Amino acid sequence: MRWTVTATLWGAVATAAPGEGPVLHEPIAPNPAEDLSMHVVIDGDLPAALWTSAGPVSAPDPRDLPSVAEARYGPGTERDKFRPDRDTRASDKSYDDPFTPSTAPFKRIAAFDAVRPNYELYVQSPTPTALASGPPPLADEDAFYMDAVVDLSPGRGVRIPSVGPGARVVGGHLGVGAHSLGYGVAKDGADNWYVETLPPAGRVRARLVLEVAIPRAAFGGPIADVAWSEILPAPSLPANVARDAEEVSAAIGVSRRMRPREVLARLVEYFRSFSVSDAPPEPRRGVYLDLALSKTGVCRHRAFAFMITALELGIPTRLAENEAHAWVEVHDGVAWRRIDLGGAGRLTRDAKVEEARAPYLGPADAFPWPLGSQRSDAAAGASTREPRAETSKPGRIPAPGAGSAEPAPTTLRVNDSGSFSSNRPTSSVSLTVDDDGVRRGGPLHAHGEIRANGQPCSGVGVEVTIRNRQNQHVTFLGTLATNDNGSFVGSVVVPGSTPVGDYDFVAKTAGNVRCGPGQN
Repeated sequence: MRWTVTATLWGAVATAAPGEGPVLHEPIAPNPAEDLSMHVVIDGDLPAALWTSAGPVSAPDPRDLPSVAEARYGPGTERDKFRPDRDTRASDKSYDDPFTPSTAPFKRIAAFDAVRPNYELYVQSPTPTALASGPPPLADEDAFYMDAVVDLSPGRGVRIPSVGPGARVVGGHLGVGAHSLGYGVAKDGADNWYVETLPPAGRVRARLVLEVAIPRAAFGGPIADVAWSEILPAPSLPANVARDAEEVSAAIGVSRRMRPREVLARLVEYFRSFSVSDAPPEPRRGVYLDLALSKTGVCRHRAFAFMITALELGIPTRLAENEAHAWVEVHDGVAWRRIDLGGAGRLTRDAKVEEARAPYLGPADAFPWPLGSQRSDAAAGASTREPRAETSKPGRIPAPGAGSAEPAPTTLRVNDSGSFSSNRPTSSVSLTVDDDGVRRGGPLHAHGEIRANGQPCSGVGVEVTIRNRQNQHVTFLGTLATNDNGSFVGSVVVPGSTPVGDYDFVAKTAGNVRCGPGQN
């Protein structure tokens, strides 16, 4: 339970309005930064606040009773298979986001990793295994709260959202008001999550609040350049599906004679260039071939066709979806990574809830977007929110108790290397750090902009790392994102585990369809 700090007023009391007594207590709004510094915990030993990509955020209240307006997860909401369709029209979708920071539109409700002869997608290993609670988020992980209402039945696991592939539970609480319930969380072979009461209780509607951690790499960043021998085994396709997929691969111009990273780049470029259409492709040769070769469809059609094509080439791939969007996850030989292919409709959400919820800002997209295409988080409205910015200021991380680091130049200009494309103009990144020194575990505040040919680069991500000057070890800090004016502003935290020493802050952007990549 969260306690509200109050201040008692002593001495002279101002005259109260008629019918009112003197004001003896004044509530102070919760301060997540103070909760963090004092290590405040609430029900279930959940931290009252977390450091996230959006800065400090307060925990949901585990004792809030479920309301009739809230989305619920329970019987009837399960998705054990995906069936392709030909409705290629764009549409608006209602969307519920249980995560803080917000991951809209990428709430992960269902994922599929295998294909049947009739092109239906399913989970190859559906039996769930228990997920035990683990340590707090590590330096290369991001933290989230999940707040969901679940309808539980005796001895039956209920599918719940997860934040992404490879996520884990740090801690949590299941209950109804002040009454706590024992619970367990499990996942199947495609990383779908389930919760059930322990020991089995009767039918109950309860609130589940979890602290989760997930590798930052799951949301993007550079694709590993590995050989085919280093790629995990992919599920085999039925013979008829494999034959069709070979035809699509040939049409795209990809094969195993290329390195996996090059294959992925071409697949992403191809499937991101699909078009939404009110007229579905004519049924000629089967739903997969008709969608893939016509390059027509919204998000679920792109993800469906991408998954089959990638599996035939030997790249482990999943289709992940929720009520409003679908995308793919691929394993690049190092980690599962989310890849958005676009095609999402506009989401309708509770405006008051979303206005107060900061968006998650993760690693930069590893692939450019073709002309005329749009990121799905932009379609969801996330790109219009003020982004979290990162620092790019060289400095020294002092030992605990030491004074502030020597001031260093606070503006750094990053020039484009031109290595990705010769067609896009050179990008530059200017970054001004507002703090005098760099200190482990504390926030750093910065602002700046990205421009190319003198024009602002909107919706561009910039990965920020620190490089130890002595051993050249690189630590990823996070990703910034620009607004419509090419500007960014916000803060970032250098991990508390960072060794004391001298560091260079390195800024790197892959740019977008108009702005070229850049690195200092």
